[in-house]
Amino acid sequence: MFHATRDALQAMTEVVRPGRPLCEVDDAHRRVFDAAGYEHARFAACGYSLGATLKPSWMDVPPMLYSGNPWPAEPGMVLFLRAILADLATGLAMSAGHTVIVGPGGAEVLSKRSLAYHVCR
Repeated sequence: MFHATRDALQAMTEVVRPGRPLCEVDDAHRRVFDAAGYEHARFAACGYSLGATLKPSWMDVPPMLYSGNPWPAEPGMVLFLRAILADLATGLAMSAGHTVIVGPGGAEVLSKRSLAYHVCR
């Protein structure tokens, strides 16, 4: 699950481009999870635009990242990309995400942590 989640987040990040519809981020998310056999465990959306205020939440709506959303990514837009799997049959879940800003050449990752899987004992 970790590898699929990491790969989905990478694919999502790579498709963020100014002027491109936000649905392409979710399409990349679905493509990776479905190819890895996790269609049943993925969520219907994979992120949202972050705003500067909390009224009533930090999410700017309608720029949600879901299939079919034609809203274009705009330079300077801040997005939170999240790749989440929740497999009810096995009781297992995995999640990874990071914040990006839409730059002229694509997504600039603002999160400083690398995606690594650590097992704490």
